[in-house]
Amino acid sequence: MRSEKRYRNGRTIPLLLITVVFVGGSQACQKVRERWEEHKAESKPKTTRPKPEVKTVEKVEEPPPMVQPVAFWENGKSEKMVDAASADLHGYLVLDLGEEWTPYIFSDGVKPDGEPAPNDYRKTYIALAQGDFPDDHHGERAKDDKYLELYGITPTLALLRKRFRETKARKCIEHLDLQPIIDYQGFVSYVTNQEAAKNAGDFVYLRSKVHEMMRRQKVDTPEALDESKLNTRAKAIYARYQKVAPEYYAIRAVQDRLKCEGFFVGKGRYVKGGLDWATHEALAEFERRHRVYGWGYFGTDTLNVLKMSPLEAEREGVLRVLTERAMHAARVVEDGTTSTLANEAPRTFLGSDGKQHPVPNLWAELSERIVNAFELQTPESTLAWLEALGELPKDKPLLVAIRSPQIPEYYDGNMDLLLEYDRGDVWYDFPYNDQGQELAQPVTRRPRITLSVRYNSQKIPLARFGTTIGGWRSEKIGDHIMWKYKESPVGWRVWQNIVAAPVWLPPDGTPPRDVLKRRRIRKANEPPFEINYDETGPSYASAYGLVAAYHKKYLKKADGTIIVGGDEGIRTHGSVDYMSIMRRHSHGCHRLHNHLAVRLMSFILAHRPHKRLGHQPLSFSKIFEYEGEKYQMDMQEGGYIFEFDQPLEINVLEGRIKGKMKAPIEIPVPKYDADAGGYIHPDAGPVILRQGQLLPAPPPLDAGIVPFAGYTPPGTTIPPTATVPPRTVTPYAKQLPNQPKPPAPVPAR
Repeated sequence: MRSEKRYRNGRTIPLLLITVVFVGGSQACQKVRERWEEHKAESKPKTTRPKPEVKTVEKVEEPPPMVQPVAFWENGKSEKMVDAASADLHGYLVLDLGEEWTPYIFSDGVKPDGEPAPNDYRKTYIALAQGDFPDDHHGERAKDDKYLELYGITPTLALLRKRFRETKARKCIEHLDLQPIIDYQGFVSYVTNQEAAKNAGDFVYLRSKVHEMMRRQKVDTPEALDESKLNTRAKAIYARYQKVAPEYYAIRAVQDRLKCEGFFVGKGRYVKGGLDWATHEALAEFERRHRVYGWGYFGTDTLNVLKMSPLEAEREGVLRVLTERAMHAARVVEDGTTSTLANEAPRTFLGSDGKQHPVPNLWAELSERIVNAFELQTPESTLAWLEALGELPKDKPLLVAIRSPQIPEYYDGNMDLLLEYDRGDVWYDFPYNDQGQELAQPVTRRPRITLSVRYNSQKIPLARFGTTIGGWRSEKIGDHIMWKYKESPVGWRVWQNIVAAPVWLPPDGTPPRDVLKRRRIRKANEPPFEINYDETGPSYASAYGLVAAYHKKYLKKADGTIIVGGDEGIRTHGSVDYMSIMRRHSHGCHRLHNHLAVRLMSFILAHRPHKRLGHQPLSFSKIFEYEGEKYQMDMQEGGYIFEFDQPLEINVLEGRIKGKMKAPIEIPVPKYDADAGGYIHPDAGPVILRQGQLLPAPPPLDAGIVPFAGYTPPGTTIPPTATVPPRTVTPYAKQLPNQPKPPAPVPAR
């Protein structure tokens, strides 16, 4: 066998593998063996040792920085941040808890050309919401009203916290006995102070007699009396006592509460156990603080709040304000009102999945989520949460996030919305008889507005609002105040604009007293009245409230283009006269509670493309004369205008026409003159109204007596201002004996 050994110089040496005996002994053999081993090692095929596998670690990219990080609240804790910029995509709802929050309609913005469009009423709204009183007519009015939530000005959290602290600090609340209020089921209204004192005095007398019976029978409570042991008179006294005692003790319990919470301050002394004027005023102030729509009487809504502990009522206020802000933040309007009428089934809609889904009550859902997010289950936890907020900044928002309810699929940025006005029961008949006595005109179906969305060939009702319609109202005709029917026209109209902080311009027929108020502080030689700019606006107390939409006629072309026509002077608007809603008539407009008008119109703007036009330029001047004094009104700026890209269609329905007259009476009717004993027309003397026409009043049964001053004999022509368009009428249904036949109806001119 042969092999070669390559050395560094390139030579190879052949090696003969035989047994050799070297001279030099064993050392030489050892060297040979070593070289042989080296040769074998180098002659083996070389193998590459595998390298250890290197695992590639995928690089994890850091999440992008949040555009607007806000604290997320859940179960009363805030343990993580979420991005307000993308909150909607991840099921979060961002709320502004700050002191400068306002509804959208009072926000600042820009016009289409990029010019700033600040909302001038925003500053006033924020000041009033914070409990401040500006040094102007806004602050002057607010000092009297004191609690403005009822009028649409939502209080801030700092103000609510202050009220909460003050209530908690009142030691007397620990000793209030609310059980008589909880047990009471009746209704009590203010009549007169004399009536209140008499009722309370009668009860004190009855109680003294019952106590005598208790002493005789040796029992500790009136309920323990054995009636079988009482004589007839005593039984009558005891029965009377049992009937009036619940009312007396309920009034006493309410008075104790009102006194404890400071509502009697400035109201004077009150009759214990009697609903006198001082108690009525204190109760009305209590209602305003807790947004109760009431008259200052013992009614269901008022009693429901009075039954709560004072601290629980404060908790309800905090929850109510937070939920109102959440409705605006979520841009939703569903509040459960579409299924509140008797025998109505819950509303549903057909979804894109082919299934029926309920129209949600998002007010209730948001309220529940707010309670759970901030842990507002008790007054104690609610106050603790308010305190944990610390100093609330007055110059910037305080944004937080909570879990959002599921928003229905019919929502988008351009919803096909529809407003339908049910006028309810409508009476065109004149509401007074020939003797000036008011006639009964019962109304069982009240006027309401329903907001719906048209989606997938469905009309889905979202919310329903109580409202008003026109009726018989006072109007200045010439130099006289007369009755005039103010109609709410039926049919299709459009809203082209929504106007925040609107201004009301008194028409020529406005009685001067309606635009005047007594001076609070009168200097020498000053007239007793001044222009009531609260009434004209902008103001929460204006004739149009905080927001208004103007009804206009229109023409819709075949391609869907809408050409807007004339203005009939009819509005849908907020109202400071909150107890008139669904109860009294307007001058033809459709009034809403201020906070609901703000919520409704903010919702519509959130889901209909629009632009801001800013404040309406105005140059209005008018002189009024009243009681020999002249007053001048000047206004230089109108309301803040939002204009729809496509006008919103509305439909005013006829309702149910009641009574004999089936159309409005268009002529003005003089007011009843109690001194003269009849209706005295300023130009035609005594008149009567028959089937829509004014006719000269017939002479009295005793022709020798003429009771009407300025009586005009039959046949006298009534001036044109008192006529109506021709219609077939029957002047008298029945002729009274000994009366001459009445003249034919006066023809129209």
